[in-house]
Amino acid sequence: MSDYFHQILDQARQASFDIAKLTAKDRSKILMNISGFLGTRKKEILQANQLDLDRAQQNNLSKPMINRLALTEAKIDQLARDVETIAQMADPLNQELEKWSNPTNGLQFSKVSVPIGIIGIIYESRPNVTIDAASLCLRSGNISILRGGSECIETNKKLYECIQEALKDLQFNPHLVCFIEQTDRAYVQELLQAEGRVDVIIPRGGKSLIQTITENSRVPTIKHLEGICHTVWDEGYPKEQAQSIIHNAKLRRPEICGATETLLIHSGHSGDDIAYVLDDLRAQGCEIIGCEKLAQLYSIDRRAVEEDWSTEYLDKKLSVKIVESIEESVNHINQYASGHTESCLTNNDPSIQYFFQNCKSAILMHNASTQFADGGEFGFGAEIGISTDKLHVRGPVGAKHLTTFKYQVTGNHTTRP
Repeated sequence: MSDYFHQILDQARQASFDIAKLTAKDRSKILMNISGFLGTRKKEILQANQLDLDRAQQNNLSKPMINRLALTEAKIDQLARDVETIAQMADPLNQELEKWSNPTNGLQFSKVSVPIGIIGIIYESRPNVTIDAASLCLRSGNISILRGGSECIETNKKLYECIQEALKDLQFNPHLVCFIEQTDRAYVQELLQAEGRVDVIIPRGGKSLIQTITENSRVPTIKHLEGICHTVWDEGYPKEQAQSIIHNAKLRRPEICGATETLLIHSGHSGDDIAYVLDDLRAQGCEIIGCEKLAQLYSIDRRAVEEDWSTEYLDKKLSVKIVESIEESVNHINQYASGHTESCLTNNDPSIQYFFQNCKSAILMHNASTQFADGGEFGFGAEIGISTDKLHVRGPVGAKHLTTFKYQVTGNHTTRP
């Protein structure tokens, strides 16, 4: 292990003792101070972000990655508001989750929420994660070790400076949030091998990043896989409402993981109704990639191949398939989805009941856009990511999900016979 990374681990370990001494009010003060520094350092953050954007364009990064990388005044303002929201949330620590007694031995049992410990967060092309992850970890009493991608290093460093200033200003340990400034990938490997010193790894990025971390980490992970999200347009659902939701689900922000990538249309809809919905998308530059049945009803841009059904486009592209039933829709989703978010547009109770009971993904929507798959929209303030795992947490990962528990057992001078 390098001296550089060894020092970060030592700093994180000491900080884990220091954060345990802080009250919920202390942690809220820190978060409010971070929000304030984001506002006062806005110009510097945007200047740093422009350096990253210029380099990204020179290196021919993909449009979706550049869109994720870009910050604006409005985005920074929203980041600051999100941090304030997290600061005002109920403290997730020291909450009594369960309480019971055993009359046989007279012991009193309590199950109480506690921090996970030291959390490594590895992410790419998303500078907002620097603030979201640090804030959620502080709220939940965890120490974060942040490692962003080289493509947004200047922005991340400036955002980390805001966090450092906020901590020092209140005379708290500046290493309550740690940051790996070195862009060498060797430090990612060191983080992944820090078994016993880092409690969990949360990766946030593309499929190749998640695969690399999953295959190489000796530390437990909470995975955020790609978002191959589906919208089902069931029989009888009005075209006007369908158009509005499908437009939002695909085009509001096509580069995010909650964007719909495949639309499943019930065969009961007429060609005119289908055109009403798809023409709206094409007018905004969305490429329609359709199955053979759709090609008989609508002028598609190209025929879908098997690979399309399992592709996260993160762009103005949509795979569209005609299905005969809600059962066929659910079977398609369970075969090709990444376990992220699916939505069903229907006014038919048996259809939505079947959808809810049989879809295997983490988030299931009814008559709502898949782009609501967001911790802020769930009332969590923000999110570190959308977990597609089944353990330890599923769906949006907020502050309360970054906790585990311990048992507190009280006796009355009790001995075991």
